[in-house]
Amino acid sequence: MVPRRIFLLVVFATIFTFIFFAARPLPYYLNDDASLRTTLDRLHSGSTTPKGPKPSSCIEHLGWLEPYQFTSPIQYVSRDIIARPRADGQRPSLTVVDQPLFESFATVNLAESQTLRSDRCLPPLELEVPQGSMMPVDASNMIFGLQTTIGRLRDTAKHLARWLPHTGARLYAIVIDIRDNHEARADNNEMRILEKQMRNQGININILHPVVASDTFAQRYVSLVNVMYRARDDKTQWIVTIDDDTFFPSMFNLQKMLEQHDWQKPHYIGSLSEDWWAVNHYGLMAFGGAGVMLSLPMAKIIDEHIAECKTNLRTTAGDVSIMDCVYRFSPTKLTHVPSLHQVDMHGDLSGFYESGREILSLHHWKEGSAAGYKLEMEKMHLVADICDSCFLQRWQFQHDLVLSNGFSIAAYPEGHLSGKRPGTIGGTVDKLDLDLMEETWADEINVLHSLAPTRERLSEEQKVDYKLLDSMSVDGSEVGAPGEKVIRQIYFKEGGEGEGRDTVMVLNWRSGPPAPAPDNTGTDRGV
Repeated sequence: MVPRRIFLLVVFATIFTFIFFAARPLPYYLNDDASLRTTLDRLHSGSTTPKGPKPSSCIEHLGWLEPYQFTSPIQYVSRDIIARPRADGQRPSLTVVDQPLFESFATVNLAESQTLRSDRCLPPLELEVPQGSMMPVDASNMIFGLQTTIGRLRDTAKHLARWLPHTGARLYAIVIDIRDNHEARADNNEMRILEKQMRNQGININILHPVVASDTFAQRYVSLVNVMYRARDDKTQWIVTIDDDTFFPSMFNLQKMLEQHDWQKPHYIGSLSEDWWAVNHYGLMAFGGAGVMLSLPMAKIIDEHIAECKTNLRTTAGDVSIMDCVYRFSPTKLTHVPSLHQVDMHGDLSGFYESGREILSLHHWKEGSAAGYKLEMEKMHLVADICDSCFLQRWQFQHDLVLSNGFSIAAYPEGHLSGKRPGTIGGTVDKLDLDLMEETWADEINVLHSLAPTRERLSEEQKVDYKLLDSMSVDGSEVGAPGEKVIRQIYFKEGGEGEGRDTVMVLNWRSGPPAPAPDNTGTDRGV
């Protein structure tokens, strides 16, 4: 009888376990948008979380969503985020948070009601960030220079306004105009108006005509060094040439990098192209879109040889001409800083922006750029108003969800983050290593020297991206924090054919007190 009882107990336990796991609601990551409606019903509704705070009731007023003209009904979810500066100021490549980012989704028809009442709202989530709101920076030791068209400078003013104002840094811009597909002299009145507008934004800019009217593109680029060197003052240490789509996410971090180098010695600092072909073709040089940084003694050498450096140029590229001048007239060689990025890949650059790696500069993100991958950098970067270097910082949450701050929320519906196959007992799948950069770009290029280690691109079934649609500053009273500054991010994915619905995920960021040391809220990787 005893063996029979044991056998029956084993059978009963097996059946109970099977029923328990089969009946459990699955995590609420998302599947392909072709069956988004079904997926949301199956995976999102009533999900339970083994850890983390319990949801409560709340009311949201969603009238602010109306201008986006989503196809109703939508699947909607939101969460308030409190950014807490780390005691050590570190920015991990990835922080694993043992909590969900969201609770269950709500189906919202804005045409019927703009008020959402829910009993599944989670309290604000505290996330640790390197610093608080954008750090005050004294960059009066830097002079920046670019050359472009008056139209492109006008378009890029809003992007320069994200990192340059009120830093003490100066900007010199050499501009021309394009008329009937030919270079022409820019209009003086347009130059004065634009200069005034940018100065009103806190940008210390001087807009100039070319030093020599007949100068070519490369000659104008080289002459920037001459212009900036002649404009130096007692504070000047670094002279930096940039493109009109060069973007520095954190002037605080850029200054920290430059502090590692003695500006009183000749330095030529920059980054190679990510594409080894370009390096092999053009040379070991600072590629211009990533920023070409010259210490004052190095700029002096170029200034002393400016006539020779502007003649007999072997290419039409200005950054190549700077390299040639440095190597011809000094023993100085390139100091390579990998976190400065030329971004010479093409197509979908999600893998790059979701890598969690340190980024001191970005390039090729504007419409019409060589990468062919338009981004609205001023919207992506807005969260830096709350937490400076948290831009593009990554957090991994329960249910195989990863936030790349300001770019995307990525879901992995087949369980590739946890290594556990959803909906099975003991089923496994290959576990992703998020330290490897996903090769999402279209080129078959050699990036071993620059972006490695990498991994293959995932299919749309393995990874679903919800990209940043918009961000804005809102009054804290909208999220129960009156008087506080809040940055609202909207992440979005359009619904597929059939019953697929538009999905809207909203994060409301605000500042919090410094985090305690040590960090007990998550697991850091790549600190």
